[in-house]
Amino acid sequence: MKKLIILTALLLPLTLFAKIWIVDSNPGSASKDFTNLQEAHDGASAGDTLYLIGSGVSYISSKVTINKRLIIIGPGYFLNNPETQVSLAAAFLRLATDPCNVGVEFAAGSEGSAMMGTQHAGAIAILTNNILFKRNLFYGNGTNCPTHTRITISGSSIQLVQNFIGLNTNGLPVRVNPGFTNVIISNNFIQAAVFDALTSTGSSGELINNIFTGTVRADNTLVQNNIFLTGNVFTFNNCVVRNNISISNNLPTGNGNTGPVPQGDIIVGTGTIDGQFKLKDGSPAIGAGFEGVDMGMFGGTEPYVLSGIPPIPSIYQLNAPAVGEKNTGLPITVKAKANN
Repeated sequence: MKKLIILTALLLPLTLFAKIWIVDSNPGSASKDFTNLQEAHDGASAGDTLYLIGSGVSYISSKVTINKRLIIIGPGYFLNNPETQVSLAAAFLRLATDPCNVGVEFAAGSEGSAMMGTQHAGAIAILTNNILFKRNLFYGNGTNCPTHTRITISGSSIQLVQNFIGLNTNGLPVRVNPGFTNVIISNNFIQAAVFDALTSTGSSGELINNIFTGTVRADNTLVQNNIFLTGNVFTFNNCVVRNNISISNNLPTGNGNTGPVPQGDIIVGTGTIDGQFKLKDGSPAIGAGFEGVDMGMFGGTEPYVLSGIPPIPSIYQLNAPAVGEKNTGLPITVKAKANN
């Protein structure tokens, strides 16, 4: 309920007197207002929505600094999952040079912004408060970036929700800098060697219903309902660590924590890239979370959504013959669904 209230508070002011812009980087596309994110940002007003169309052309060539309230929505990722979109192209953001570096920066003035359904090869930096980063993908960019951080947070009241952070990547997936509060990181898949959660006695936040495949360091944090698919050693300083499960014995004993449990007993391990992390039948993570919820990214109050499909209606099947009949017209079959 708390997250729903926060999301509503984020989005409601943006819907009043706001305009929707179509951003399409596909060569030759006619039905568009802008061709890249920088143009769209500069041309939009605070409170507007930018729809990024799936394309094979990156929406950034150099770093884009967001300094106004915007809702930025792409079509999602891993669109080969069932019932996603008619077009399987994603909206991806990759720097033309230095693909490891920050491609999008949320700066002062962007408070209340949200980004969802986009695909990132580089990094983002959140340098202000009250930002929602939801249902986005970070994927390997073909470059070794061992010292880079994919998401850097220097703000309070930040939500990282339902993201797939790390697909064949390296470096640090997420870092929250010292002195920031109410950082909610929930229902994500987070891959790579180190997750540096909260690093100062002046910081606070929550790690809830995530799946981790690397080392975790957390300070002053509620660590709850997570699945740890790693044998690495964790560091929890001044944390409440409860109702988590691990494939190793690296969790604090008691308080609902469980391990070691074989990975094959916890998740299905087959299917699509993100679908393989669903809980298998009979998994000890089912109903074992705090207050009886499922552990992992598909559990809790805001479960992970396959393919990062944004919370807007989508058409996932369209059948339209090239030629119609005089008496019957042109029969068209459309299958669509609402996403939440």
